[in-house]
Amino acid sequence: MANVFQSAFNKHAYVGDTITATVDGFELVARIEYDGDATTPWDREDGHGPVTDWTSRSKKPGERVLLSDHGSQRYYDFAEAVEIAKRDGWDAHPYGTGTTKQRAARAVNADFDRLRAWYNNEWCYVGVVISVSRNGVVLDNYAASLWGIESDCSDYLTEVANEIADEALDVAKSTLADLCDHEA
Repeated sequence: MANVFQSAFNKHAYVGDTITATVDGFELVARIEYDGDATTPWDREDGHGPVTDWTSRSKKPGERVLLSDHGSQRYYDFAEAVEIAKRDGWDAHPYGTGTTKQRAARAVNADFDRLRAWYNNEWCYVGVVISVSRNGVVLDNYAASLWGIESDCSDYLTEVANEIADEALDVAKSTLADLCDHEA
């Protein structure tokens, strides 16, 4: 189904934000929920430089303090990340400019900043969840969902809501049919 949700999540979407649509008498509400999977970005996905466990040791050459809390730190191995970035062809804005080493260093700086932003709660992982009701009766509060999305990707959050709308409608129609069968 094409864009069911005609409105979009705000540019800076937050947990609890919603968008709504009505299709064939069903009201769909897409909402953003916090993704409770507490893993770190570097444990959750590829494409990040090496990050140490929490430690109280001193920083080694080539490392940067990524996180600090009560005398313990997590270090980001900047030097090793640059080597990985050169090998794997990492790049960051402005893309395609500079030498391989310059592109790698720019990408590693962007990665470091992105991980710090996560730690500073500037973004988190969320899910897009669709609930469906008819005539004011909620048929399914979690009719469809997709999790593990970065909260600062509002265009993508809206795209996901539109992509899972069909699934939510199918669940709602099935629930409604089951309720009607039990009534007979």
